[in-house]
Amino acid sequence: MERDSAHWNYTRRHARAPGGPLYVLLLAGVAVLLAAAPAAATGTPGGEYDPGIAAMLAEIDESELRDTTHDLQNFSTRAYGTDGNREAGAYLSARLAAIPGLEVKSMDGELNNIVATLPGSVEASDGVVMVGAHYDSTSTDLTRAPGATDNGCGVAIVLELARVMSGHSFNRTVQFAFWNAEEVGRLGSIDYAADAAVPVALYLNYDSSCYDPLNRSVLDIVYDERSAGIAALMADHNTLYGTNFALTENIHSCTSDHISFRERGYPAVTTHCEEHGPAHTPDDTVDRVSLGYAKRNAQLGLSVLAEVAGFRDEGAGAAIPKAPMAVWDLSGRLDGAD
Repeated sequence: MERDSAHWNYTRRHARAPGGPLYVLLLAGVAVLLAAAPAAATGTPGGEYDPGIAAMLAEIDESELRDTTHDLQNFSTRAYGTDGNREAGAYLSARLAAIPGLEVKSMDGELNNIVATLPGSVEASDGVVMVGAHYDSTSTDLTRAPGATDNGCGVAIVLELARVMSGHSFNRTVQFAFWNAEEVGRLGSIDYAADAAVPVALYLNYDSSCYDPLNRSVLDIVYDERSAGIAALMADHNTLYGTNFALTENIHSCTSDHISFRERGYPAVTTHCEEHGPAHTPDDTVDRVSLGYAKRNAQLGLSVLAEVAGFRDEGAGAAIPKAPMAVWDLSGRLDGAD
């Protein structure tokens, strides 16, 4: 037995009656989110369609997602501690630095987290909005760890969000993060979250969020009580902006980088595809990525980030230039399927 609603599709083991504990929790979460949202936000959380946000979602470019994922898989391996991992970090720093309006900082030391900041238009006392993904990979053969679905495409989504959002204004500061060493225990995000310079109003994570070979459009939203309002907002926006996923909730208990922020008391959500597919194998190449699914996942996240950050519609509709691609000598590296 499957139960469908405008917001959530539950399998039998996740079914709940209307007005049950989850429904009440989501409504309460939306109330908290409304209270915390910047006063000058263009849209109204909880159901108001914002044409400015809709226009921004249309700027997400599927070819950008593919090209970045292809580049990342072609380092052959991004396993933590390898040359490929270090080179991938340098590549991502260069890509972010090429986007106008971002302030990019690569953390020194072994972990080499990379964080780019888009300054807000007002000082928000309740923190920054952050979106991130881990860029390291793993495999049964560490010399061949292309990591396209886990997690090159997640990185590509965050980079594309940075490109698009940098062409717009927001009340809150927005940060775009690439974490290292997730596959060996979330070392990068744990280190960052422990010493975050300012509070985090929302952390949105992309990990294993681009694989849908049967076109089922199932997307799992992984959240807890602190982030129930964000989960509810994602459910609203899934209908409002036509991303039209069949949403599930907390099917996956993955310990990705959102946990590092959750453990520090920050609202944190991750999106996850229905299954892992080729993850952690040499077959995890760009031809296994579901690009249309990835684009819609990026759009859903962007709508929520824009709402929580307080989207301002100055210059709405202006074309967002593509960031220049960094040129890397990848000769002799993995040749991904085209």
